[in-house]
Amino acid sequence: MPELAEVAYACSLWHGGLGKKVKTVHLHPTSRVFRDEDRDQFRVNLTGKALKRSETHGKQMLFTFSGGYWLGLHLGMTGWLHSEEVDYSPQKHDALVLFQAKQALVFRDPRQFGRLRMHQGKHPPEWWSERPASMLDEAFTFEILAKALNRHAKRPLKALLLDQRYFPGMGNWMADEVLWRSNLHPNCRPPMMGAKEKKKLFQQILFVVRGAMKSVGTKGGDPPTKWLFHQRWKDGGTCPKSGVALIREEIGGRTSCWSPALQKLGK
Repeated sequence: MPELAEVAYACSLWHGGLGKKVKTVHLHPTSRVFRDEDRDQFRVNLTGKALKRSETHGKQMLFTFSGGYWLGLHLGMTGWLHSEEVDYSPQKHDALVLFQAKQALVFRDPRQFGRLRMHQGKHPPEWWSERPASMLDEAFTFEILAKALNRHAKRPLKALLLDQRYFPGMGNWMADEVLWRSNLHPNCRPPMMGAKEKKKLFQQILFVVRGAMKSVGTKGGDPPTKWLFHQRWKDGGTCPKSGVALIREEIGGRTSCWSPALQKLGK
C-alpha cells in the first residue's frame, strides 16, 4: 500500500490540472472504489468544475473543485494517479478519468481497495477535518507517541506504528525503517522500553518521515541508499550497518524485517 511519501508524490501527478476545468468525466461502471456514492451525481458534480487545489494527509488526498465540491481519494493497495494525453482512452482498471482541455487525470485501481468520496459545502468534510495530527506538523509531538505507548501496552511496536489514529501515513516499510534505526525489535512491547528508547523512537519517526518526503515524496524515487529499504525485500538482504543477514517474519499481521544484530528482543 502506498505510504505517506508515495501518496504525496502520487498527488503531485495531478498538479498539471490545477486551475483547469473538467470537461467530461469517465467513471468505471462497477468499481468498488465508489462504495455508496451515486455515480451519476458524481459525474454531474465534477463536470465543468475547475480543480483549485490539492493536499494530502497520511494516506489520504483531498482535491478541491470550484462550486464548493471536494473529492476525497484513498489509493488503497494498488491505486495510483496518472496524467495522460487528452485523447486518452480509459483502460480496464481506470476508476475515474477527468478529461480537461489538454490532459486527462486518471485514478487507476486494479484491486479496487481504494476509495473515492464526494462532498459539497463551504467547508471541508468532517472526515477530513477530524483527522489526527500529521507526522509532518508541529502538532505531532512526543506526547502523541507516549499516549499510544501507554494505551496499547500489549501491542507489538510494529503493529502500533501502523495504527493510523496516531501515525497517519505510516506503512510497512516506514515502520520497519523506524524500528531499525531505533534498535528496537518489531515484537517489542511498550513496557519493555525505557525513557531513552522512547525518545529515540520519536526522533527516528521524524527522521524517517521527513527523509521519505524529501526523497520519495518530491522526486518519486527511493530513499537514500544506506536505508534499510533497499535490503528489506532482497533474498539474502543484509543489515546496512552490521552486514548481518536480515530476518523476515509476520508480526502483528504484517511481514516485518529487522536486523538480529541490532534489534534484540528484551534489550
